[in-house]
Amino acid sequence: MIINIIKVRYVYIIFYIALLSYSNTLAQQNTKKVVASKTVEDAHYDFLKELHTEESKNSGKILGRLGLSSKGLSEYKRKEYNLYLDSYFPDASSDRVLMFLFELNIQEKEWAKAEMNMLKFVYLFPQSDIYKKVIDRGYTLLQEEKYYSSNRDKLIKLISEAPKSGTIYKRYHQLLSEVYGLKDKKLTDLFIQESWNFLHLYPNRSQCSAVMMWLAKLEQEASNFHPAVMVYEKLMNLYPASKDYSDALYQVARLQQEELNEYNEATVSFRKFLKMFPKHKYAAYAQYRIATMADKNFDDWSTAVKEYEVLVDNYPNFKHTIASLLRMGAIQESKLKERKEAIQTYQRVFSTYPDSTDESIEALHRSADLYIKSKKFEDAVKQHMTVISKYPKTDGSLKSINKCADIYDKKMDNKEKAIEVLNMVITDYPGSRDAKKAQRRIKKLSK
Repeated sequence: MIINIIKVRYVYIIFYIALLSYSNTLAQQNTKKVVASKTVEDAHYDFLKELHTEESKNSGKILGRLGLSSKGLSEYKRKEYNLYLDSYFPDASSDRVLMFLFELNIQEKEWAKAEMNMLKFVYLFPQSDIYKKVIDRGYTLLQEEKYYSSNRDKLIKLISEAPKSGTIYKRYHQLLSEVYGLKDKKLTDLFIQESWNFLHLYPNRSQCSAVMMWLAKLEQEASNFHPAVMVYEKLMNLYPASKDYSDALYQVARLQQEELNEYNEATVSFRKFLKMFPKHKYAAYAQYRIATMADKNFDDWSTAVKEYEVLVDNYPNFKHTIASLLRMGAIQESKLKERKEAIQTYQRVFSTYPDSTDESIEALHRSADLYIKSKKFEDAVKQHMTVISKYPKTDGSLKSINKCADIYDKKMDNKEKAIEVLNMVITDYPGSRDAKKAQRRIKKLSK
């Protein structure tokens, strides 16, 4: 009987031990499942929350005992925050980590970085449950910190008008557009960093070409002309259908001409531009640049005249067209020895642009000089008389009166006509030195 009781108790003990062992196994398995369900992102964010509370190496916390100085700890925090954002932005807890970074900037008095990260948060995380906390901190910062005094109103306006909806890449692009528009040199490096980040995150979006245009322009402003050309070239290669393609191509050609002295390459680029975009607002400029390079860089006079002619025919109202006509005449006259063609070109200036007083007078004077060289004195007088009648009492008219007197006196031996013309000086410019000179000359001619 006693033996049986012992056996039963023994069985119960064995069963209890087995049950306890099984329970421990289940508990361990459940613990493993919990650990396994915690992602690397979760763990990283938990670590950052703890890291964010660290203040100095003597805080007594685990991380504080790493022996980092305050400055070293700040740099370490920054690296960790950026590592997280590089890995998970814009998802997971990116809004909170960006807030950590913003608060670190304030702590370290990194006002430009604080400005950028504040704007970045406002534009990219309008639906975040910590939005109000961050924006309130931002408004307080703008009001209290003198650093923002010059841009305070603009920044407050940007924050208040930041979009509250829409796809994130569009809001990101708008952020970049607004920051670029501030023209704040203290933000330039941060803007460039954010722009490249945008291109990395959203390479297939149409907004990328505009971002690349901004980057290229900043390179130009910094006199980094070769990198600027490379950014423009990249834009054209990656986004050939972009509306920015034409401006990028024009800028490449302009930099090749003006900054890199690559005149052959620039000419090719401008010709490509004109072929692809004949109606573009810069088309006249492109044609003008082609002509001036043939003229001034290649000394290719025939080509220069031809290209100036294209400019005059296609863009008659372009601001450099009249000057180009005068230059055409000068080349025909002095380089190509085409006196007849030069006269026609000069007369074209007056006939086409009679209201351009100075240029028309100059053109008529030049054609008159060429007629004198050709011993066509009557024609030379006609040119000067046109100036006198069309542009009376101007300096050009006075010059023409004196020139006519010289022609009649010295070339045509017609003293009566010379005196008649000189009397015009006395009539049109009474009391002037030229009038007194004309009187003395008339006396000599009258003897």
